[in-house]
Amino acid sequence: MIKLSQATKTMQFNREEPPSMRNLFTALKQDTHASHTTLENTYPFSIYHDDNLFSVKAYQAVLFVMRNFHETAARAVNHAKQNSTQLEGIASMINSDAILTAISEDTHALHSMSNTSNTTSNTQEENAHTEKSQLTDTGAFYKDTHPTFHNTLSSQSDIKENIKQDTHAKKLLDCNFKSPTSQAIAAAYVWLGSSMGANIIARRLAAKQKEIPTNYYQAMASCAKRWVSFKQDVDALLPTLVLENSEVITNIIDDANAWFEYLIALGNQVQLTKALQEVNL
Repeated sequence: MIKLSQATKTMQFNREEPPSMRNLFTALKQDTHASHTTLENTYPFSIYHDDNLFSVKAYQAVLFVMRNFHETAARAVNHAKQNSTQLEGIASMINSDAILTAISEDTHALHSMSNTSNTTSNTQEENAHTEKSQLTDTGAFYKDTHPTFHNTLSSQSDIKENIKQDTHAKKLLDCNFKSPTSQAIAAAYVWLGSSMGANIIARRLAAKQKEIPTNYYQAMASCAKRWVSFKQDVDALLPTLVLENSEVITNIIDDANAWFEYLIALGNQVQLTKALQEVNL
């Protein structure tokens, strides 16, 4: 598969007109489309394409990846805000404290559900001699056709440490962003853009057979209400930003692709860790 960084460079040469001549958000939508599509088809986000693939463990993986993204993106936005008061309004729109609190609440609830399910499954196996092939690591919830994802609160620290040690994910943070300002605006774009479908996902999760916590997606749905204001604020800032740096629009687009690539790297790392744990069972 062609690396996104290479695909991004290729797209830059194929643009019909310079980004400075286009509306920023039109350019962002067009020039991050490939990255966005790749992310949607990357585990664990690929589970949303087929309800039959949903499992508690896979949903835990989604929240784990998004926690890493939101923590990292919030730090980038706050850092940029300290250097430029122009970004204070944008920084307030991502509502990072509420989002991270909601993820913690959902992760804790899923951990409890997973423990209860595993206990029930073990008891049923002992009493009814259920064949091992009939059991899933999510017990009575849903059959997951992906490889087993062993992610509990106790093991998340280990997985996070593996991700920290992954040179690809770390390298993205170290050198792929153009400037603090473009990095922050791009982070907010990916953050708030991903919130646009939060209401739909929350409703789908609420309709599952068992009660699935949706605090994260409900909190993200609140962020979605700020999308129009975000676009207006960025558009108002652009003339000043362009005067300071004529390449700022191109930089924002490139940094948005870098954030997508970071998310994809996190997803790939989770999948790799999941596969390694399965081998070591």
